[in-house]
Amino acid sequence: MSTVTEALRCKAALFDRLQGQVAPGLPLAGLQVAYAWPGRTAERECVYGGGVRFTRASAGHDGSGELWLETATVGLYVRVAIPGAEVLDTDMRCTEIGGVIETLLADQPELTGGYTYVQMSGGTADYAADDDGPTSVLVYQVTCQYYLD
Repeated sequence: MSTVTEALRCKAALFDRLQGQVAPGLPLAGLQVAYAWPGRTAERECVYGGGVRFTRASAGHDGSGELWLETATVGLYVRVAIPGAEVLDTDMRCTEIGGVIETLLADQPELTGGYTYVQMSGGTADYAADDDGPTSVLVYQVTCQYYLD
């Protein structure tokens, strides 16, 4: 069995795909997309990566050794802050952005490096509010698969 997981390379391929869609006229035009939380440079609308979980299962033999199917589940965060807005407004904008991402990945599931988007396997949503306004976060669990040998 390969001793090195491909889970973090898979995460990088996922975010490369999303970053490639931020130019004018593309599905994620104008959004900040980052591999990890951008900290103080976070814009009002931001998509970024979180942690990764992975599992492995035997996928048989290819004649030269055993093949392994690895499944990576990547945290994908959609964060929206709108000064002076209501929580419903930031929640709905998160939902809109998330829908664009879901469609983009479902329509083109193949990622560079031999990784394949499988599904959004779950997620959570939450918000925080201060005197400036609300910030909503929609967290997806993005599932991808690939083979190791």
